[in-house]
Amino acid sequence: FVCLNVRDSSYLNRYIKHEYIDRWQYQNHRDGDIDKYVLAAEELARRGYYVFRMGVKVLKPFKSSNPKIIDYANSKMRSDFMDIYLGAKCSFCISTDTGIDQIPRIFLKPIAYIFVPLGYPYVSNKNDLLITKHHRCKKKNKKLSVSEIFSLNFALSFHSEDFELGKIELEENSPKEIRDLTIEMDERLNDNWNETNEDELLQKKFWSLFNENMKKLNLKKPIHGEIKARFGAKYLRENQDFIR
Repeated sequence: FVCLNVRDSSYLNRYIKHEYIDRWQYQNHRDGDIDKYVLAAEELARRGYYVFRMGVKVLKPFKSSNPKIIDYANSKMRSDFMDIYLGAKCSFCISTDTGIDQIPRIFLKPIAYIFVPLGYPYVSNKNDLLITKHHRCKKKNKKLSVSEIFSLNFALSFHSEDFELGKIELEENSPKEIRDLTIEMDERLNDNWNETNEDELLQKKFWSLFNENMKKLNLKKPIHGEIKARFGAKYLRENQDFIR
């Protein structure tokens, strides 16, 4: 089975005292729309997995008639203990980089991350896969490249306001992109992934560009150790203007 964690604003609105909510809403740009994950969940079910949509208080239900897709966050069986059990025992996790994914991380389970900001990916687990939201410049109506995201100082930004003031729209990944990431994770873990020469070249190009731009920031302390994770192969194939 697979755990699916998609961040939204409902938990904060329900459990954080009103006077403290503003302190946390600065990260709303990391939220995701659960509806965009149905296609990936259906693909996993077709491949024999059960999918547990995780969470405590969520914005909307996870709609699927497939009996292998379980809206656990809205079910009566949900408990803190079961959260730990599922995170510890899952085959892998799909996550928008939110708190509960630390459970599978602790238990060394592979995670497929859809994350922002670009400069803070989880890179230490060789089985992790990553993609990021599309960064679209509203003024020029174009998607930004890796170098542009860094040079415009959005690679390390955790504040929604920074993107709003800079007129940068964080465009959610399409259901197809999320499904492609999920397929890659499943096939890599089951030794069915066919790595092409193009994939390897694009992978090296991305991480070389990433490291080059990180060095330009002249940070006093390094953010990352050795990079072992991989960026989504299909994402790089279909967004080659991103790797500039």
